[in-house]
Amino acid sequence: MSYLQTQDRIRVDQRMYELQKHGTKEFPFQVYFNDFPHFRDHLEDWHCHAEMEFTVALKGAFECGLNERRYRIEAGEGIFVNSGVLHMYRALGKYEDSESISIVFLPQFLSGGTENLIFHKFIEPVMEDAGMRGEPLRRGSGWQEELLVCLRRLYCLSREDGWLTEMRLRNQLSQAWELFIRNYARGDEAAEKPSREMIYEERARRILQFIQEHYCEDITVEDVAEQVHISRTECFRCFQKITGQSPKSYLNSYRIRQAMRQLETTDDSITAICFSCGFNSMSYFVKRFRESAGISPGKYRELTRRKGNTEELNMNTQQKKGDQEHA
Repeated sequence: MSYLQTQDRIRVDQRMYELQKHGTKEFPFQVYFNDFPHFRDHLEDWHCHAEMEFTVALKGAFECGLNERRYRIEAGEGIFVNSGVLHMYRALGKYEDSESISIVFLPQFLSGGTENLIFHKFIEPVMEDAGMRGEPLRRGSGWQEELLVCLRRLYCLSREDGWLTEMRLRNQLSQAWELFIRNYARGDEAAEKPSREMIYEERARRILQFIQEHYCEDITVEDVAEQVHISRTECFRCFQKITGQSPKSYLNSYRIRQAMRQLETTDDSITAICFSCGFNSMSYFVKRFRESAGISPGKYRELTRRKGNTEELNMNTQQKKGDQEHA
């Protein structure tokens, strides 16, 4: 059995927890090869999961958002994401020049359960550390370089299908975990009460979920704020702090991503897609689509359905994002 897969569309529940289970009940461990061109319309989907995660950039660079924190990860570098932490990834260069791997596992996979000394001494403290949302892994830093080597070995092992593969994978992950827990920067152990960051995160989760459930409707920021039982100003403040976007900006970008999926997978008319994604003006939809993709909806559909032309599409999309970032 191979433990290497390609990541699929991210689907979440009401608390933004990913619905997909990683690995199996008997072996809750999975390695994903992240094909950025194939995965381009799902990368910026905020989500979390009970599993811990190590991600390593193989080619190009990407940005990882962990709540309000943003980390730039270059080729050869990586990042650890703790269990239950809201996060997303975004390619920073051309999609076709970007590749990464993600190693995803339930915490108890390392200890063989939750009711033993290994779990309580070496795993649970990291899970319960409110300050440990995640940690970037940089090249040139002794222990982090060694950890990155372990993670690349896990990637190689995941492609094997031998009798000892499962044992070798867990042994290699245990070695990586030992390096991590011996060296990571621990948070303030006295901070037991929910911090403002945690309050903002919970509100942002609820806002994200409401938008994803109602994006096709004519909703306003006031509607969003009312659902979370906060003021319009507070809605802007907490959402901007966690995601780096305003609720309106995220709503529009989410609608555009849904429109992209429909253009790729259905024969619905562009007008029908426009209104089904929550836009009430065809001209505004086309304007926002061009701002995001760099081309019109019709051209986008043509390129995604024409074999071998994904490179032109990726270049248009990435160039447009770069222009927006430097504006």
